[in-house]
Amino acid sequence: LDPPAVVAESVSSLTIAEAFIAAGESSAPTPPRPALPRRFICSFPDCSANYSKAWKLDAHLCKHTGERPFVCDYEGCGKAFIRDYHLSRHILTHTGEKPFVCAANGCDQKFNTKSNLKKHFERKHENQQKQYICSFEDCRKAFKKHQQLKIHQCQHTSEPLFKLCMSKRMFLCGKNMDRTSETRERNP
Repeated sequence: LDPPAVVAESVSSLTIAEAFIAAGESSAPTPPRPALPRRFICSFPDCSANYSKAWKLDAHLCKHTGERPFVCDYEGCGKAFIRDYHLSRHILTHTGEKPFVCAANGCDQKFNTKSNLKKHFERKHENQQKQYICSFEDCRKAFKKHQQLKIHQCQHTSEPLFKLCMSKRMFLCGKNMDRTSETRERNP
């Protein structure tokens, strides 16, 4: 199926990584923008919401009315959204398109949303200190997240690499998730 034209119009391939890099080159802080007057006021009783832009008020009013005017026209989908941007972002799940490209040297990863690109950039390319250090003798490996350290420490102990959370059925370590799921399906 061909993607609707709205995708090409509203999805930008400008990368967040480029914005981070450009921002890092300037030593002067950017002055804050002056606040725009909030002229667009919600007319629903007991609602004090007000906005500086008409489209923001329109999106807000949809929350009161339940209206979702932007509908996915892919066959069998029919999901609806309050904003055209949300529909454009959703359509990427059908097309598999990943227009947001990491601009860090040597990295060619692509993402379907700006927020996923930003998370990737912060995790992989920003100079974050690894504060969780393995305390086992002669190891001293360091990790950015406590969860990563705990998974690593399973290599030093006889603890299993996975831990099933009964309420959400989530695994501590994805390595053994498929193997364990297959075992549970065969032996209910």
